[in-house]
Amino acid sequence: MSITVRHGENPFWGQHVFLEGSGEAEEIREAYARESADWPPLHFAIVEAEPEALDPWYRLGFAQMHAYAVCESGGEHVPAPGVTIRRGGPGDIETALRLNHLIEKAQAASPSYSGVAFEDGPQRDSWAETLAAEDTAYFVAEDGGDVVGHATIYSDPVDAQALHLASTAVVPAARGRGIGVALTTHALAYTAEQGFPRLRTNWRVTNLVASRFWPARGFQLTHIRLVRRLPDL
Repeated sequence: MSITVRHGENPFWGQHVFLEGSGEAEEIREAYARESADWPPLHFAIVEAEPEALDPWYRLGFAQMHAYAVCESGGEHVPAPGVTIRRGGPGDIETALRLNHLIEKAQAASPSYSGVAFEDGPQRDSWAETLAAEDTAYFVAEDGGDVVGHATIYSDPVDAQALHLASTAVVPAARGRGIGVALTTHALAYTAEQGFPRLRTNWRVTNLVASRFWPARGFQLTHIRLVRRLPDL
C-alpha cells in the first residue's frame, strides 16, 4: 500500500497536494491520517472510477470534482451548417479569454457554485503560454466571420499515446446548432491525423451540460478527481 503525494501551488488554488493511493481501503485511510497533518489544507485525489477504489476516499470526507474520460480518435468529421473551423494561435488570445470566461461563468452558476476567482492577469499569462506552445492546436469555429466557439488540444500530461482536449466552448447565441459536435469530431479527427489512438478530456461533474455532452460523444469515464478542503465539518 502507498500514497503518492505531489505538492503544488498555483495562482488559482494556492498551495495544495495531489494524492494517488493503492491498497486496501483501511490502509489508505490509515496512511492519509498518518501523513496529512502537515499538508496544506486543499487535498485532491485522482482515483479510478470504480466503487471500491472511490470508497476509502469518500469515507475520508472527499467529494467528486472532475471526471476524466477517454475516446478513441478518428471517425467522421461532422460539420455544423454555415460554420467553418480554422487553426488559431497566439493572435487569438482575446478570443480565447472571452470564450474561456463562458466556462468560468458556468462553473460559478448552479449547481457547481465554484468559488474560484479567476483574475485576468494570471489567465492571460496562462493562455499566452498555451497558445504559443509547439504542442498546442487551437481551433476556432466561425460563422460569417463571427467567432462562435473554440477548442484547445495539447499533449496529455499522463498518457503518451493520447492528446488532451480542453476548454471547449460555444457562445450562448449559437448553441443547439451542432457546433460543439463539430469541434469535437474535428478534434478526434485531428488526433488521429497526428498519430495518437485516443483523446482525453475532463469536466466538472456538477456541470450538467458537460457531464451529459461528453459521454454522448463517446468519452468513457476512467478516473475521478476528488477534493477535500480543510477545516471540514
